[in-house]
Amino acid sequence: MRDQDFDELYLQFSDKIYKYFYWQTHDPYLAEDFTGEVFVRVWKNWKRFKPDFSQAWLYRIARNFLIDYWRKNKYRKETSLETTVETGIEPSYDEDLIGKIQTDNKIKQLYDAISLLPENLKEVVVLRFIEELSAKEVGEILNLTEVNVRVLQHRALQKLREVIKYE
Repeated sequence: MRDQDFDELYLQFSDKIYKYFYWQTHDPYLAEDFTGEVFVRVWKNWKRFKPDFSQAWLYRIARNFLIDYWRKNKYRKETSLETTVETGIEPSYDEDLIGKIQTDNKIKQLYDAISLLPENLKEVVVLRFIEELSAKEVGEILNLTEVNVRVLQHRALQKLREVIKYE
């Protein structure tokens, strides 16, 4: 693989990986740092890279990085999106996403509802509907069958309906 191929991969997927991390962490700085770390790991393993599986491979690296981070920092206090917005932090990636969450009540309500889901359901929702990946791709990332992804997706949507209905 050539360096130019890595550049193209970065340009194609860096915003998507950032958005994935932002929806998972609610922190633009962490999302930015984590995105950089994913691409450092990709660069280190560039010789083993298979172009046919680039998107699934990147999201699997991102997911594994996030799992490692949560394990190491499970007792660390998290900063909420509201606190982040109040302090004036602006992300350097998908700034439109942050603006939409801040100004659009429906998106904010959905964002808050997704935050209440268990981690396995939250991951499926973010990957399927926010990142717009297929059930097959999500299965590859989460190491699940396509059927299991669809079952988790169904459960997540049911829980989201319940949460939003009661708000």
